[in-house]
Amino acid sequence: MASDEPADQIDATSLRRLAKASPLFFVFFTWGFGSGAVQLARPLFAFELSDSVFLVTLMVAITATSRIVTSPLTGYLTDRIGRKPLVLLGAGLRGAGSIGLFFVDSYVMLVALEFVAQIGVSMFQTSVSVLIADVTSRESRGRFIALRSISSRIGHIAGPATAGLIAASFSFQHVFLFDAVTKWSIVLVVLFLIRETKPVRETRPAPARAPRPTGDSESDAPITLRTFANATFLALAAATVAWTMMQQGVFYAVLPVHAQETVGLTPSELGALVSFAGLLAILVAYPNGLVSDRLGRKFSLVPGLLILAAGMVLLSLSPGFIVLVWAMAAYGLGEGMTMGTTQAIAMDLAPVRSRGTFLGMWSLVRSLAGVSIPLLIGGVYEFVGATAAFGLVAGWMLVSAALVAALAKETGGRSRPERGAET
Repeated sequence: MASDEPADQIDATSLRRLAKASPLFFVFFTWGFGSGAVQLARPLFAFELSDSVFLVTLMVAITATSRIVTSPLTGYLTDRIGRKPLVLLGAGLRGAGSIGLFFVDSYVMLVALEFVAQIGVSMFQTSVSVLIADVTSRESRGRFIALRSISSRIGHIAGPATAGLIAASFSFQHVFLFDAVTKWSIVLVVLFLIRETKPVRETRPAPARAPRPTGDSESDAPITLRTFANATFLALAAATVAWTMMQQGVFYAVLPVHAQETVGLTPSELGALVSFAGLLAILVAYPNGLVSDRLGRKFSLVPGLLILAAGMVLLSLSPGFIVLVWAMAAYGLGEGMTMGTTQAIAMDLAPVRSRGTFLGMWSLVRSLAGVSIPLLIGGVYEFVGATAAFGLVAGWMLVSAALVAALAKETGGRSRPERGAET
């Protein structure tokens, strides 16, 4: 039967559904709080143990290999056994890994334990993305993801600053212990306050229905090779690689060491600067989500990629403190515009009955990039120079922006099919 509900009533229904999952916002904040602290401490601790920028990025690349199998497998399992068990297992495994990291005293031990912990990160991120897709609709998904990003980013603001204080007062290893506490608190909240969202499979054959347009999140079409072999998914993959390049290759690996060794920032100063970027991401997240829902995903993703490119161009031109501040500002704005939008596009494209499998395969793109990109950027940084490394990132940002603008079909905003045509 055709749907003739007005858009505001549809949004109200979605809000009621999301309200039932309100403990998730605590989960997002707490995950960001602990992960934000680790994001500052991990590369600096690795550099302290190895005295090599390349070995720092090698650690990021090696540990990211754990996600190659974990991401698609997690997605598949969420479709079979549910979202909640994988969320619990992911948070618990990351917490256990962080406890082990508290006792680390060598680079090899750090890499080994972080490898295990990253399996948990991959499980959590993939299964939570599927859960969010379950409780949102395409008409308001951009705003919901923005609220998720805001919750997480508030934690990311507090995390690096907290890590700087902990490292100054105790050691980098105590930061990992702090992260373990946050992850195990997530396990308790998910266990007792969050319900399973996996759709119930029909026991009788579904009535025949007309094919739905690509990008309709209500599609029940089975996943085939054609699901991924199209221009829209190619453009999404390019943007996903660009975001991973910025986050895993630059922000989580090279930039902290660059700021400390080249610019001369202390851990607490760097923590404050990272928190500044996070604040900008929070301020732009919800307006960006509104633009994404009302005008379309490309209206926020393309400008966001261009802003990130501008930040990398600045870093490639000068190592000074003022340039670093502007680059961090560009990172904060660009993150607020791109991270949530790529997630929204992936969720838009995912068939209802195979959301986990589809989003797991999309996460595989991030995982493959997370393995190769940090190693590439770290190698260029150490053996060629900072200018070449940051220039390389800027170039790919521009390429991915062009691919999204030229190839991707719009999946949100005005591109939505007329609701009266739906069955």
